[in-house]
Amino acid sequence: MIDAVTAVRPAAMHAAKLPLDLQPGARTIAGGWAVVALAYAPAVWMIGAAQGQGSSPIATISAMVLFFLPWAIATPPLLRLSARLPLGIGRTRRSLMLLAVVGAVAVPTITAIGLAFEWMLEWVSGPRHAMSLSRLAAGVAITSFFSVPVYGAVIGIGQTLIWVERTRQRERMLARARLDTLRAQINPHFLFNALSAISELAHRDAATAQLAISRLADVLRTTLASDAAAATLAEEVALTKDHIELHRLLLPGPLDVRLTISPEAWVAQVPALILQPLVENAFVHALSRLTEGAWLTITANVWDGHLAIEVANAISPTDAPSRGLGSGVTSVRERVAAWSGGGGELTTDQRPDRFVARISLPLLSEDAAS
Repeated sequence: MIDAVTAVRPAAMHAAKLPLDLQPGARTIAGGWAVVALAYAPAVWMIGAAQGQGSSPIATISAMVLFFLPWAIATPPLLRLSARLPLGIGRTRRSLMLLAVVGAVAVPTITAIGLAFEWMLEWVSGPRHAMSLSRLAAGVAITSFFSVPVYGAVIGIGQTLIWVERTRQRERMLARARLDTLRAQINPHFLFNALSAISELAHRDAATAQLAISRLADVLRTTLASDAAAATLAEEVALTKDHIELHRLLLPGPLDVRLTISPEAWVAQVPALILQPLVENAFVHALSRLTEGAWLTITANVWDGHLAIEVANAISPTDAPSRGLGSGVTSVRERVAAWSGGGGELTTDQRPDRFVARISLPLLSEDAAS
């Protein structure tokens, strides 16, 4: 069997492929190498039959599985080794040298173990023929040359996974930079609108205007205190409540505010300052025109792996129609699109008595969101 296996060993360089997964599990690795063994077992069987060895297909497949079993066991540490010796970041020469040194030891060792497993199978299932060390050494020496591409394929997969991870990190950094830029646009916009409203209020109610300035200082202090790109929905709602209380002082009439948020939605990760522009849009374009019947609702729930948020507000049926799409809503739409690589969306709907903004975001863990 060793001679037949040696004759077709070059095919391994094409078969040793694993599914592209940043964290390949034991099942993935075992399944990949099982496919490798089964892929060229027919060729080994035909060569063995041509040489008069007469091995059964089951015995040939078993021999292939045993030969590649050491490679399957060695795959996780080889992938970890590849991760520690990346190429293309100023360390290519050093990494290649270390990988070559490791390969010079690992390839013949793994090959010898695989051939020894094959010999043990032959010894158990067939006549008890002694296996000479010289024949085993010759088989290891010859087969090791054909196993070098197998080693190179495993290391190449590891380097590919590293490259994929680097690409994802760059994409996350670019998304974070874009979110930070959009966030920086929100604060001046909000400050301009708030100061304009307070200046108008000062002419008719100086005491309330003074209270609004104090509330504005608290809001800005809270808003600027954190530079995180993401927050929980509970944190965003708490911050939005401060904005609502500020604007409540500036409205000409009473305001009814209602929150309906499911327990799962409270802890969901969202882009920082995702609600405040929508609430501000509601006040600037609609609620500030209402002397009565003003209301604002925020609802959120989780379904099918997504967080659904809805911000709705009353609009005046008598005023001239307003599209209700200020720069704040545009900023939110861009930030939602940038979230998790375009996995979210913002839609708006205007009816005769209300304006509704709906956000859909994929659920992300805290680590992925940051």
